[in-house]
Amino acid sequence: MANPYTKARIHKIVRRFGLSPLGSNPVASFYRKNAVLQVKTRSGTYAIKPFFRNKFLRTSTIHQIKTTTRYVQLLMNGGFGYMPAWLESKSERLWTLDQGRPFYVTAWIKGRKLEKQEDFIELGRALVTLHTISNGFLQTTRGASARTQIRYWEIQDRLFRRRMAKAVRKNERNRRWYLNYGEQCNKFSNLAWTELRSPEIIDLLDREPIRPVLIHNDITSPNVIISDDGPLFLIDWDHVKVGSIYVELAKALINTCQFNPDFMHSLLNGYEELYPLNRTERKLISLIYRLPREAWQATLFPNRPISRETLSIMERTWADRLKAMDLLDDWSNQ
Repeated sequence: MANPYTKARIHKIVRRFGLSPLGSNPVASFYRKNAVLQVKTRSGTYAIKPFFRNKFLRTSTIHQIKTTTRYVQLLMNGGFGYMPAWLESKSERLWTLDQGRPFYVTAWIKGRKLEKQEDFIELGRALVTLHTISNGFLQTTRGASARTQIRYWEIQDRLFRRRMAKAVRKNERNRRWYLNYGEQCNKFSNLAWTELRSPEIIDLLDREPIRPVLIHNDITSPNVIISDDGPLFLIDWDHVKVGSIYVELAKALINTCQFNPDFMHSLLNGYEELYPLNRTERKLISLIYRLPREAWQATLFPNRPISRETLSIMERTWADRLKAMDLLDDWSNQ
């Protein structure tokens, strides 16, 4: 397949942001070969990011990039410091359109990945700062609660059980994995669904939209960088949206902490420095963490290499996952 980002195309895009390019390198992510372009210019090094539409949203690519950059602009205006600086194009927007694809430009953050307890404390501070700053300029809105996400997960759980039964019965792909871990996944889900219907959790879900916040919505280890200068940065803001702090925290714990108890406690401690969570909020985070969401997602596309890798990772880390669940249960009961 031909390189979609020729030298001439990159130069054309970069110049729209007032930069003079000297050279560029494509950088791959877990999902894309050309996820971002590192571009060296006379004024420094920048990240040129192609923006891809979220196919689960019933809106156009242009609508989505406008919404994303509107939220980013609000955070910039609010003084949120855990995000790379976004450049404004000559058209006075935070993005430009080229061959039907939106692109945006941010400062290139050179640094390392999360590796120390102090890093996870700072990650917790970054998330709580994001949530509290955005709460100051957002109005009450529908769809901001964890309830919508939970309903979607309930559908995924039902699909998982059907496909597990079919795979076991017909000796299909992943049959061994289902036999070893499928019923345990269902057990975790059953417990979570029961407790999510408790009066205190229902009351919390009812009240959550009253305090709308922006969430990064893709907190994973590759999207958190400790810069060479010291500060922590959250990168890749393509999926920023109004959402649930409880969903964000549960996902961040599973996607960054590697089931390490010290890292998990550090992230939560950093968050609670500014926003102490009450017992019901802690319980909700613990229940969301317990749901086997990765197994559900892998089951949706069982023939994809990434799905098989996901199930393999779950198998290798199973014992650590169980310990992490117990840790959060203890934390929620404190």
